[in-house]
Amino acid sequence: MLSESAITTFTTHTKALAEIEHCHYKNSVFQIYKHMSSKKKGAAFEAIVQEYCNQLGYNVTKPDNSDHDRKINGKKVEIKGSMLWSGTNTHFRWQQLRPAQDYDVVVFLAVFPDRIEFYGATKDDVKNNLEVQNEKGEWLYNQHGGKKVNSGTFFLDSIGTNIPDWFTSIDEVLA
Repeated sequence: MLSESAITTFTTHTKALAEIEHCHYKNSVFQIYKHMSSKKKGAAFEAIVQEYCNQLGYNVTKPDNSDHDRKINGKKVEIKGSMLWSGTNTHFRWQQLRPAQDYDVVVFLAVFPDRIEFYGATKDDVKNNLEVQNEKGEWLYNQHGGKKVNSGTFFLDSIGTNIPDWFTSIDEVLA
């Protein structure tokens, strides 16, 4: 057994406390999402997009299947959110992007400490920008299995907090 007082002597615990102390989300209304599991965070981001799109007057309905998260204005929408990446607080990382799945567009959330920005991209944009190889034949954005094999699942990092230039407004992809 490891007691509450004993854990405070561990370097691991001290480092974890320091990370929380320097977290950009400290005292932010968005901090609650930072501490959620990936599954709960994903469900929360989906619900936020639904509520936001409802406020914009969009028609939001349940998905046709598990390959997308919602239908918005008749389009099959996959929803991906990211907070500033833990430990660095310098970039966003959107994960589990699968071009082979049944969706039309992706809505990306970039959760800053003081706001959420919403972006969109078509499935073709996702495929053209992530399902790419370099001159060595490596899959640059492959999420699973290394760079030598196309796993069909990709990640995307922002450069700092600069959003990728192929992202567009959600109005453009959902109208």
